[in-house]
Parts: sequence; C-alpha cells; structure tokens
Amino acid sequence: IAESHYDASRNFVAQLGGARRWSMSMPGECENMYLLPMKHPSGRLSEVDWSYPDLEKYPKFRDLKAFDVVMHPGEVLYLPAYWFHYIVSLGVNWQCNSRSGKSKVGVREIEECGFMA
Repeated sequence: IAESHYDASRNFVAQLGGARRWSMSMPGECENMYLLPMKHPSGRLSEVDWSYPDLEKYPKFRDLKAFDVVMHPGEVLYLPAYWFHYIVSLGVNWQCNSRSGKSKVGVREIEECGFMA
C-alpha cells in the first residue's frame, strides 16, 4: 500500500505486470482527507486509513469525492500534478513511471490546504 499523498509533478504510470488499484482525488478535496501538516515527517499524507476509514474520528472523509481504477498490464494512467492517490497492490506487480514536469493546475487548492506547491 502507498498511503494517500500527492506529487508536485505530472505522472504517467504504465502497468507492466500484475495489477494495482488506484484511488484518486482532486486537489480541492484535501479538506476531507485529514492531511498531516507539511512540517510532519509524513506531510502530504492522509491520517485516514483509506482501507478501513474511522468515520467517527474522521467524519469529513465520508464526503470525499474520489474514484478507483484497477490497472492491468499494458494500461497507462495519467495522474495530474497535486492529485491525491492511494495505491493498493493486488498481488505481485510492477510498473514504470515517467514524470513530466510541474503544472499550475491544482496549486491554489494545495496552498489553501496549507501546503507549498
């Protein structure tokens, strides 16, 4: 599992073998994610266990707008800069990533959540 986080660059992911489930959310959804503070060693990550969310402790997580996709060999995913993603390996798998620079799209939303873009 790769806990929910964002990256500042655009990313292309090619699934070469096996499968992975990606849960993704736009930068504007950060208020529903209970992000750890930027200065925390795990800053940019959500406090919520996305596999078993505690909705009593994190009630706004219920309002999170996100979508899932399961990637299989030969598929490519484009992940925009600052999009949050939570990744679960579905058995043995491998992928190849290529980052393609930064974008200004999503910067305002990330900064409004207290993070530097």
